[in-house]
Amino acid sequence: MQIFVTGATGFIGSHFVECALAAGHTVVGLYRSESARHKAIADRLRHLGATLHRGDLLEPATFARHLEGADCVCHFAAAFREAEADEVFFERINVRGTINVLQAAVRAKVRRFVHCSTAGIHGQRSSELIDEHAPLDPWNVYERSKAAAEQQLVTLAAEAGMEYVILRPTAVYGPGDERLAKLFRSVAKGRFPLFGSGQGCRHMVYVTDLADAFLRACTVPGAANQAFIIAGPEAVPLRQMLRMLAHAAARKSFGPRLPLKPMLWLAGVIEDLCSRVGISPPIYRRRMDFYLNDAVFSWHRARTVLGWTPKVGLQEGFAMTMRAMLASSEWESSAATNDADSKRLPSRSRPAARDVVAVTLSIMSGALSAAVFDAV
Repeated sequence: MQIFVTGATGFIGSHFVECALAAGHTVVGLYRSESARHKAIADRLRHLGATLHRGDLLEPATFARHLEGADCVCHFAAAFREAEADEVFFERINVRGTINVLQAAVRAKVRRFVHCSTAGIHGQRSSELIDEHAPLDPWNVYERSKAAAEQQLVTLAAEAGMEYVILRPTAVYGPGDERLAKLFRSVAKGRFPLFGSGQGCRHMVYVTDLADAFLRACTVPGAANQAFIIAGPEAVPLRQMLRMLAHAAARKSFGPRLPLKPMLWLAGVIEDLCSRVGISPPIYRRRMDFYLNDAVFSWHRARTVLGWTPKVGLQEGFAMTMRAMLASSEWESSAATNDADSKRLPSRSRPAARDVVAVTLSIMSGALSAAVFDAV
């Protein structure tokens, strides 16, 4: 099978490319970033046998011809971590970008479109087990954009007579993950702050398990025109998760325990102030959602239809991720860089009268980030 992959040098996309190549499939990938990190990943994937091209989701002419001959599309590229971006930005990348790839796939007569969404569209707090029948309850702009992209995909694929499969992973972790690198680093140093009781459950999935699920979504006939939640074998309270991480790092403690409510207020104040002067906030409302989440997800449908079962438990996965991180140059980095496959923030001009305020707030924010918030 020939598979066209967007976001091929990203965290999930690169693991999927490796998985597909190992299974004997032909992979043609799309990536956008020219950073040293992404170039190194691209070189490694090319060495394994992938064909990779640079392109932009918002400029179909840069990638449309590369879909010729593809049997399936796996769409991973998305905006995710951009705190200062607004609703319009996420709509452009995650909704308009998905439509662009889908329309190019239709023209290329691709048989199936596999889309990476998020389990977060069902909400992040529930007293009941969440499955695919649960109502949609997105919490933030990212999840709203993913829900909108799903709706567009279902409608347009049906009109075109194309098969689609939607996978909704829970929080993904594993070697190469930039998003949770700060958490791992901070726990390994015994400096990760737990705000609140930490009783809310976290349900994560290891990246190679997720890659396996995506490959099955490409190849299993009965998966067509369905959505699947993809989650790991266990969900645990945040406090227990942090203790497991500390154990993986051979630390006695993950860090200090602090009250939550003052931090929620402070995150809102800092986000609003930074927005006014045009700088990126080190802490913001969506980042504090980490401490509010409490949800457990069902992967029963994926097991029944895809024949998929998660193989990597949290303790094993944390240990492998921690070892990989300690052995890599990422450990020395003061902050993980954003994935440029999805980063396309609008430029902002800063009024001259606010320069002093902006610089002062930037220094204060940076100090807070280095002390505590950068760990979240």
